Amino acid sequence: MFKLKELRIENGMKRSDFAKAIDLPVTTVANYENETRQAPYELLIRFAQFFNVSVDYLLGVENDLNERIEKNNELLLTQNEKELLKTYRKCAQLGKSRILEYAKMWSKIEDKQ
Repeated sequence: MFKLKELRIENGMKRSDFAKAIDLPVTTVANYENETRQAPYELLIRFAQFFNVSVDYLLGVENDLNERIEKNNELLLTQNEKELLKTYRKCAQLGKSRILEYAKMWSKIEDKQ
């Protein structure tokens, strides 16, 4: 299952905003999201980089990003870190910004102690 639409919505973007950001016509993005057309691999890479996911995740080969991280032993996350990341990814852009600001604030407080 191609996850382009899901990722766009999770990031609080309208199709037109995403199309503009990625420099494609809205109809082309719609065709990719609805799977009436298949994106060439160059675009798959751009989409994955835009949303900071792997191409495998974008194509539905991997269902859980944390699963991939742990499998590749790139980074082992605690349960709390997994939950925070999962919650963060569900937020729209404003929520993500606020979460990041909050975390930075607490980090500064911890540094002073």
